[in-house]
Amino acid sequence: MVSVYVSYAWKEKEQNRLVDKLGEACVAHGIELRCDTTSIGYGDSIRQFMDEIGAGRHVVLVLSEAYFKSDCCMYELRQIYDHKAFRQRVNPIVLSGTRFRKPIDRVPYLAYWDKEIADLQAALSGLTNPMNSLNLRQHLDGYAECRRLIDELQSILADMNTLTEEVHVGTDFAALLDRILPQAALAAPDPFRTQITNEIRNILASSSRLTNSLQTVMSDARIEPSADLAASLCARDPERALEDLLFPATKSALMLFDPRQPEFADTWSAAKSVLAWLSLLAVDGEWLGQANRSALSAGKLGFEIVVETPLGVELVSSRHRQIAPRLRAQKGTSEVVGDELIPQPQYETGWGDEAALDKLVLEVWARVFPEESRSTLSPKDLRTLNNELRFRDRHKTFHHYIPVPLEQASRLCRPDFYQKVLEKLPAITVIFFKPSGGTPALLVSDEDYFRTVIRNFLTIPEQLARKP
Repeated sequence: MVSVYVSYAWKEKEQNRLVDKLGEACVAHGIELRCDTTSIGYGDSIRQFMDEIGAGRHVVLVLSEAYFKSDCCMYELRQIYDHKAFRQRVNPIVLSGTRFRKPIDRVPYLAYWDKEIADLQAALSGLTNPMNSLNLRQHLDGYAECRRLIDELQSILADMNTLTEEVHVGTDFAALLDRILPQAALAAPDPFRTQITNEIRNILASSSRLTNSLQTVMSDARIEPSADLAASLCARDPERALEDLLFPATKSALMLFDPRQPEFADTWSAAKSVLAWLSLLAVDGEWLGQANRSALSAGKLGFEIVVETPLGVELVSSRHRQIAPRLRAQKGTSEVVGDELIPQPQYETGWGDEAALDKLVLEVWARVFPEESRSTLSPKDLRTLNNELRFRDRHKTFHHYIPVPLEQASRLCRPDFYQKVLEKLPAITVIFFKPSGGTPALLVSDEDYFRTVIRNFLTIPEQLARKP
């Protein structure tokens, strides 16, 4: 088993939460994560374990202000550096709000260690016999070593593409794990597919009408009955499962009720939820994982997807975030879109990047806080917006994203422009898509027809209302 050490300021709650999530991702891929809270027994030497970290072949660094001001963390960092091949062995994660990339950002850390040295020197000089304090003098030497190396080490780390905390957590540490293990070794059963099956199983368990109707449709189609209806649905081709089974079963179940009855609304809600989860199986999960890891390892802003429709963008985006899509048939068009899509503002001639950026950020605000109209956003508004996006992203209550068509020649379609967007809104998802020029992201023979199937499903209540 491959072992990975983690160096972090364990007194910080945020760092502990991150390490817990990293531990779960490592376990899923057969990697042993070694950290002080789990690897040091009662009475064991802390220094010995820190030396182990220093010699470790793979070390995750959880970087924060507290990390750079911790003598234990800095000791571990110095040990790693002394064992050579520093860049190849460390895998940094930078917590939100940690600044050290610019030279001026590093000055406070130098000042901090200057003060630590001065304070300890002053305390030692006040002793009656300072020669009997060898241990304390060794600590003083350690502080001096921190002061000597911190600028160099921070410069090296600043030059590495560390990715953000949000990216690491949102991708289950894909880029980091890909650095530690060969990609082939990361291949494992898709836990999200299991989650999809469980979600559908729970929905059907709460809707007997839909379940009974599905069983009848499957029987009529001479499909071998199964005790696990959800597993049977998920095992089939997603297009066939939607068109041949879920669509007719939903229509049959809804025809038994008046639209004004609560049973109608409950059954329709359950059917739409099954549709949402089932549609995600149309996304090539293996391709998505590989594309994501490759893009992150190369330090790219995002990865490109080959889809033809807004529906395709919504499904891939939702599959990436591991959240059910919120699909709706767009009135007046043939399109199926996601409810939380952030539309690009209408481009105006003469716009510079800053004007376009301000307009796009306002569009995001309008979708997140539709009841609070703004013509401009203050710094406080921007903090509020970022906090709300971050909360929704972490708890998967909403999934806001910006689709960017790469085939269009517009300021609003340039990848470098979205680097500026993400600097202002780091929790927003940007999806670059194009209709051709690579491996399709969806496992369907005809994406346009798949859209037709889903659109017809989403308009079932309207279809029933038109019947005499």
